[in-house]
Amino acid sequence: MKILILLVLASGCTQKYADYDLIRKVDFNKESYERPVPATQVMAQGKDELKECFNQWLFFSNAQKQKEQRTPEFVRALCPGKDYLVNANFTETWWTTLIFTQACIDIQTLCGETRKQNQN
Repeated sequence: MKILILLVLASGCTQKYADYDLIRKVDFNKESYERPVPATQVMAQGKDELKECFNQWLFFSNAQKQKEQRTPEFVRALCPGKDYLVNANFTETWWTTLIFTQACIDIQTLCGETRKQNQN
C-alpha cells in the first residue's frame, strides 16, 4: 500500500492544447510558427488525424524530446497530396512516474485545398 501511495505522489501529468488556423506543411515549426499567406485561397476539404506516443523507461531515452523532434514529420504526413492544413488542433499529453514516462501528440485537422485561379 505504501508503494502505491508513493507512486501516486511521485507521478505527474500535463496536457497542452494548441490551435493553428492555417499551416503550410513544409514550413511548419511549432516554436517559431508564423501564419502563412498563400497566393490563392485555401479551402477545407476532407480531414485527417494522427496520434503517436513515445515511451521512456528510467533515463534510457527522452520521450518528450522524441515527440518534439518528430512533430514536423507528423505534420507533413497528414493529408497526403495537400500543401496546407486548416484548423489544426494539437493535443499534447505527458505523464510520468518514477520509472516510466509517456509523451503523446494527437493532431486533428482539415485538409487544405488551394483554389484554382480563373484564367481570363
